[in-house]
Amino acid sequence: MISGALEGTVAIDVSGHVAGPYAGSLLGDLGCEVIKIELPDGGDAHRGRNPQYEGYGPSFRVLNRNKKSVTLNLREKKGREILLKLLTTADILLENFRPATRKRLGLDYEELAKLNSKLIHCSISGYGQSGPYRDKPGFDTIGQALSGMLSLVTDFDNPKVAGFSITDHSSGIFAAHGIMAALLARQKTGRGQFVDVSLLQVSLAFIESHVADYLNGGEAVSRDNFPRGRIFCFVCADAKPLVIHLSAHQKAWEGLLKAAERMDMLEDARFATRKDRSDRHWEIVKILQETFSKQRREYWLPRLDANGIPNAPINTIPEVFDDPQVKHMGIPKQIRHPKMGASNLIGSPINLSDTPAQFFRPAPLLGENTEEILERLGYDREAIKELRASGVI
Repeated sequence: MISGALEGTVAIDVSGHVAGPYAGSLLGDLGCEVIKIELPDGGDAHRGRNPQYEGYGPSFRVLNRNKKSVTLNLREKKGREILLKLLTTADILLENFRPATRKRLGLDYEELAKLNSKLIHCSISGYGQSGPYRDKPGFDTIGQALSGMLSLVTDFDNPKVAGFSITDHSSGIFAAHGIMAALLARQKTGRGQFVDVSLLQVSLAFIESHVADYLNGGEAVSRDNFPRGRIFCFVCADAKPLVIHLSAHQKAWEGLLKAAERMDMLEDARFATRKDRSDRHWEIVKILQETFSKQRREYWLPRLDANGIPNAPINTIPEVFDDPQVKHMGIPKQIRHPKMGASNLIGSPINLSDTPAQFFRPAPLLGENTEEILERLGYDREAIKELRASGVI
């Protein structure tokens, strides 16, 4: 029995920050051997995000679980030679260089394919491999802003970032998706291929269903009109918010009014039809907010449940992990590093019956597996000592 769906595959991860490392961790969760290449002097920039953890902060542990770390100075010729040796037999290369940087390092797909025709080369960039923005630096919030995504979650009068990296993480997911599609295609063709993922295109794809009306001649979606008459947020007497999501059926509207003890609104001609409720959404919000503000949230949630109304508390992060359903899922899960101790992580959201996603190994210390991998490539102890002395590893 195999221990993971991707057992037997090897990925060389030369990416940093969030999107690429997240894609690599998703592959690692499924049993792929992921070898992370880092610069000897500090490694992945994300290691320094939480200085108090000395290069092993919580976010780094999450994004780099199930990986091995090899230090290689790719500015040095011998460092690039070692990387090419790894790529000769690897299945996947994952990187997030700008196109010009990749070319300067000699890592263009056309050249690598001559070295290993089965290699799947995934490049995550800000804007893609061509076009006027090709060489500009790309980051999560830039992708959100340029794509229109950020306009759906911020107030134009007082703009703020979303509070989490939507584009980086979704780009990591799409990168892993593309890599696995390429692995499947390789079984049929015997050839690898280039997988091009950009933060801008991912951001656009991520909101595609929300902008479909606009693309086809309708109104552009915004925070004010998505979707009116069906989704409501209220703040209760204890200052705790909740969200309600109605179906399109009249029965759902009636259930909400019953739960809110406002059956008088059922006879109000202003709200008689679904279209009426969409057109007068903010009038409904004003009326019902007054009602919900009279009782604590713990009063309203069971009443909504009893009337079949989909609802949830708008939890703070600490509240999430007190939720009984989250606890039932076994979240958070724990993994332990022999030197750095335990880490609490969420883990993969994919639940496979035969080859479940797992924690195979904790995130590595910088260069933790350098000697192991170099010995695999045929370097003896003296050669490794020389590489270390010259700053290659």
